[in-house]
Amino acid sequence: MKKDIVEYLGFDDDGKNKVGRPKLADKKTKKKSLIIASVSFVFVLLLLVFGYGTLFGFKNLDLRGSVTSSENKEEVLVEEIKPLVKDITLKAGTARKVYLTVLPATATNKDISYESSDESVATVDSNGKVVGISVGNAIITAKTNDGSGLSTEFNVKVIKNAEGKCVFTSLSKTSSGVEYTIECNNAKIKEIQYKIGNDSYEKLLTKKTSDSVKFSDEQLKEKITFKVVYYPNNSKITKYETKSIAAVKKTTTAPSGECTLDLKDVKSNSARYDIDCDNASVTKIAYKIGNGSYVGLDASSLADTILFEESDVTRVIYFNVEYVVDGTSSTKTVSKSTIIEKGTSVN
Repeated sequence: MKKDIVEYLGFDDDGKNKVGRPKLADKKTKKKSLIIASVSFVFVLLLLVFGYGTLFGFKNLDLRGSVTSSENKEEVLVEEIKPLVKDITLKAGTARKVYLTVLPATATNKDISYESSDESVATVDSNGKVVGISVGNAIITAKTNDGSGLSTEFNVKVIKNAEGKCVFTSLSKTSSGVEYTIECNNAKIKEIQYKIGNDSYEKLLTKKTSDSVKFSDEQLKEKITFKVVYYPNNSKITKYETKSIAAVKKTTTAPSGECTLDLKDVKSNSARYDIDCDNASVTKIAYKIGNGSYVGLDASSLADTILFEESDVTRVIYFNVEYVVDGTSSTKTVSKSTIIEKGTSVN
């Protein structure tokens, strides 16, 4: 081995390692190193893409190969369409959706297009929503969009949108019963009923809008209520209106009666009282002279003479009678007084 080569490789002439410049790799070693470096580079690149792709905007990158099937799925055509409800009634200004049965359920394209025969009566949108515009009839045609060429129809009737109602325009008692008149606007009477007082309603056999119904004298004294049950605006839901005639007020007259008091033969030492009662009963009789105390008398004696001591001065005698009118419990009073002069009698 030449010396300069030996020095470059770091060996002495004796072949031992020498500290100095490293030896150059041969071709085989260079090739192996290049392969390792390339593999390492690819590995690092994959880590960056899949592990840290968001740093470089590769978040949604899909490096997996997509396989496109060369076989197309077989298209399934619609075989039948039919309305769930074929005949539809709408009020003008209202809307509802029409519904179809589409068969088979596995049909590829179930899209349906709709068309109105008269948009001045009813319109329809792409979702099958029908709007009533004005009174009349229209046909809504539904067609498949998958090329099957199938179609079906809905019959739409638009009616006037008005509030229907029945009311009693008159209800009055007669000598033999009750007369009534009913007026209906865009409504139909189902039945007419009545009740006496708080009893249950009874159904009349008639549906006439004007008639006379007989009642007994006793029934006519009670409160009478009439009811008309009706279908508004071609609806199947019933409503009703009522009207009543008040009961005859029972006039009760309070019992009347009274007691009158009369003083007679008033003398210096005696006086006579006389009580006259009409539809009443005396409960108490008493008298006093001057400022003295009242002295009670027998309430059953409506006429009698009382005696008292004479006096040198002129005095006043007071009589007081309490009584109750028959049939009541309230007490009434009648009073009377007169002057007693010594040696004088007052009639």
